[in-house]
Amino acid sequence: MKKHSIQISEISEMLGIPFIGANVYIEGLNLCNRESRYNSILSYIASTRCLGLLKNNESVKALFVSSDVYDELKMGGLFQIPTLFIVENPEVSFYYLHHLLHKTIFYEKYDFKSEIGNDCSIHKTAVIEDGVILGDGVQIGANSVIKKGTIIGNKTVVGCCSVIGSEGFQLIYDEQHIPFTVTHVGGTVIGKNVFIGDNCTICNSLFEGYVTIGDNTKIDNQVHVGHNCVIGKNVVITGNSLLMGSVEIKDNVWISPCSTISNKCIISNNAFVGSNSLVVNNVREDMRVCGNPAIPVNEYFRILINQKKNIKRKK
Repeated sequence: MKKHSIQISEISEMLGIPFIGANVYIEGLNLCNRESRYNSILSYIASTRCLGLLKNNESVKALFVSSDVYDELKMGGLFQIPTLFIVENPEVSFYYLHHLLHKTIFYEKYDFKSEIGNDCSIHKTAVIEDGVILGDGVQIGANSVIKKGTIIGNKTVVGCCSVIGSEGFQLIYDEQHIPFTVTHVGGTVIGKNVFIGDNCTICNSLFEGYVTIGDNTKIDNQVHVGHNCVIGKNVVITGNSLLMGSVEIKDNVWISPCSTISNKCIISNNAFVGSNSLVVNNVREDMRVCGNPAIPVNEYFRILINQKKNIKRKK
């Protein structure tokens, strides 16, 4: 086994599970619905409803599948996947393999001595773990923790009691329906001239790559950015807002206080999200939304006006 490379036969031996197909090399693990920087990844499909995801992801070279999915693949002639593991619970087997590989050299360990740029101001109570790169003029406040696998650009400020590169939250249920959390092995990249306030948590990514925050973005106090999020440039995220996993925020977006952006939602350039909003759908460029669930602002106020009119009529 090498870093970012393992042969299917090695996986088969680790798990005690036979495989069908080619003994290919795997460079990484990832989900079917995510882009990969690797040409050969192993993933899983839990049901036949997910088969469509394979059409848009040429990186998938091996899969954990159930017997039902395997039968569907045979019936449909969809044998473009070189290698298959047939298991009872594909999701559990996939994450169990991830757990085993985390103990090996397969994943990046970020075990190098941290590199700190010139003119940095780091409070004596702050913790900078090994495997961190700080640019010039970075400021880190009291009791903040910068975890391994984090890269922070020049002139970025991190306030007090914040955690950069914190463990993301991915919950899986095993065969006994007991929940367990999945270790995250990716990193976190913060751009230049970024401001991150007090009591914020910026997670790392689940598998490969980085959670990313673009240049000049400003993040208020008590904001949580979940795993696999990508935030663009010149974004403003105000206090007590929550970005769940795999959210993408484009450039020049404003997110008002106490807003929640649901998993995998995309907020396009120059969009505005009003206070206390729950975003469950993608937001188009230049669009202004608010409410729970969030809808266009004009539509939201039209509904409020009609509600008030109805109340007056009833009186």
